Amino acid sequence: MKKITAMDSRDKRDYQKEVNKLKGRYSRQGQELIQKAYEYASEAHEGQLRLSGEPYISHCVEVAKILAELEMDYVSIAAGLLHDVIEDTGKSLEQLKEAFPEPIPLLVEGITKISELSLSSARERYVENLRKMLLAMAKDIRVIIIKLSDRLHNMRTLMYLPEEKQLSIARDTLEVYAPLANRLGISRIKSELEDLAMMYLYPEVYREIQRLLALKQAEREAFVQRACEFLRAYLEESGLRAEITGRAKHIYSIYRKMKRKEVNLDGIYDLIALRVITETEEDCWAVLGRIHSLWHPIPGTFDDYISMPKDNLYRSLHTTVVGLDGQPIEIQIRTREMHKIAEFGVAAHWKYKEGVKAKTDTEESLRWLRQLTEWIREVQDPGDFMVALKEEVFADTIFCFTPKGDVIALTKGATPLDFAYKIHTDVGNQCKGAVVNNRMVSLRTELKNGDIVRIITGKDGHPSPDWLDIVRTPTARAKIRHYLRSQMYHTQVERGKEILLKTLKHNNLTLSLEQATQALTKHLKKLSVKSMEQLFAEIGFGTISAQAVVNLLIPKPTKDSLSRVRQRPRRKRLPDIILENVGDDANISVRLARCCLPIQGEEIVGFITLNRGIAIHRKDCRSLKRILTEVKPDSSRLIPARWADGSRSQQRVSLKVVARDRVGLLKDITGVISASNINILASSTKTYPGKKRAVFYFLLLVDTQEQFNRLVASLKTIPGIISSSRVIHNW
Repeated sequence: MKKITAMDSRDKRDYQKEVNKLKGRYSRQGQELIQKAYEYASEAHEGQLRLSGEPYISHCVEVAKILAELEMDYVSIAAGLLHDVIEDTGKSLEQLKEAFPEPIPLLVEGITKISELSLSSARERYVENLRKMLLAMAKDIRVIIIKLSDRLHNMRTLMYLPEEKQLSIARDTLEVYAPLANRLGISRIKSELEDLAMMYLYPEVYREIQRLLALKQAEREAFVQRACEFLRAYLEESGLRAEITGRAKHIYSIYRKMKRKEVNLDGIYDLIALRVITETEEDCWAVLGRIHSLWHPIPGTFDDYISMPKDNLYRSLHTTVVGLDGQPIEIQIRTREMHKIAEFGVAAHWKYKEGVKAKTDTEESLRWLRQLTEWIREVQDPGDFMVALKEEVFADTIFCFTPKGDVIALTKGATPLDFAYKIHTDVGNQCKGAVVNNRMVSLRTELKNGDIVRIITGKDGHPSPDWLDIVRTPTARAKIRHYLRSQMYHTQVERGKEILLKTLKHNNLTLSLEQATQALTKHLKKLSVKSMEQLFAEIGFGTISAQAVVNLLIPKPTKDSLSRVRQRPRRKRLPDIILENVGDDANISVRLARCCLPIQGEEIVGFITLNRGIAIHRKDCRSLKRILTEVKPDSSRLIPARWADGSRSQQRVSLKVVARDRVGLLKDITGVISASNINILASSTKTYPGKKRAVFYFLLLVDTQEQFNRLVASLKTIPGIISSSRVIHNW
């Protein structure tokens, strides 16, 4: 943020005009609060410039304008104007509380807490920031609506930032903020965020799609206009009045469809889209019937989101037909109220109008958010948290039915156990079986849209640890873990002790349980537990890594211990690796680290272990980085290393290939490997019929990194290959 001496008076007048426009739609009380917020923010940001050269207050006003376009209440507008005063000025939360009534300070504080959210930060810190954001959302959804508006304007002005910062912010936007906007039903913000992020992350693809769309834009617009007029006249003849407009598909949605269908732009047949707005729900169905009698519907393209709304309350009828001139046309049919919710989502009906509480349908649309708080505090492992978040917040939804006809919304891929826990915790805990569409099925069965599910319960039924591998929703997983914790706590305490002792032994630490307990007591606060018993239980349940605990007990090496390591009798030297400052006659064991298994051509480094000689790691090895970060060993334990010139010894490498399953796939993959002159030592295959996916693991014998990279590039040319990468796999 740049500094200037004072804001130009002309700028002040211009921004005041913008604020006056914002105030026009609100009551006198609202206008006074917005004006006060603007003056307070202007004074707080006095002298600050954005990288674009504009006064910083311009950003605050633009955020407020976006909120006004979403028809948010005046409290949100005021908070939007003030959203950066705590983070970027000398103002404190206490000062804000003195100047403004609640909930404005609460909203600004919530926005400030999540402003550090970044995928580029450390994983644990990133997960903790996500927790803060979700909990802040649960307290008041306006926090995230303001944050989304802030992110949207930042994306609109991203061109002024350095390239590295552009990519980081764009990635966060595409992976977190756009999906959140979608989950809240705010399609207007979601679509623009996706397109802006794609413009920076995939600039060449973005420009190419933009160019191809522009080539036929005039032709497409003329066709849409003709289709609108033709359909409008046809409906009027049937006594149906409706507003019909063309709907432009945004570039990122086209890109995703191209990737999903593995086609170029010419293979996307529903680029032409119409939207029909009616007065009543009955008219929606009448219009659908007339359209299907006029144009032939394409099988499998009809979706009824009126009878079964999405979790974010989106309602509409979708159909794709063979329209004018035999062209496929995608059509959405909805009422004006449905259209408003489709555009603004939660913002359309989460109204905090003066003296009016939020509507019941808003609470219904945010039920998923309330449920998040049930497991946000339960899941401690960062990896588990991220998986759960993507499954619960960013996943697709399916709709199943109880025998009585009640609709149950579930995450795609959910099982009858997820269904049981969605009905009630007791139904899940006592589940003994399930009947789907009048047929007895396994509890592992993946449910599909429209399934009728009946849960069989019994008083002697109870959860087992295996259920954690069956359920797909974080809510069900949290309830099962809660039951197992309450019923199996003491068992897991004993299991945790056993795991800790084994891990100590694996790290060559000759400590008894009593000695380890005594040494770990001072680390309880760091491990976020209150007692050693709780620590053992968390290790037993798998929520705390035993290795992370043992790392706290590994002593930092002294110079004497390092010299003793260097003087150990030599067991093995790798002839293809040269260690700097270590003579060939040194009695020291050298081995390839199992965590990364470097191969010829990769940059390497040696690390002196406490009792196993020197381990050769890739320079970018994650395990080595974790050791250097968490254990912080003496820098002298790192030994410069390089591959000997002309070395050609073969090394083992594990390859993972993910692909769309089909007949002959394995043959094609092994054919490419064989053609690359690489031997396959072992292989394993796992298929997922429901997802039409196959995962292959190969243990290969390769000469160099270059040879392996050529193989990976060749595999990508096989139809249906999703990814191919090097992994560490236990054979």
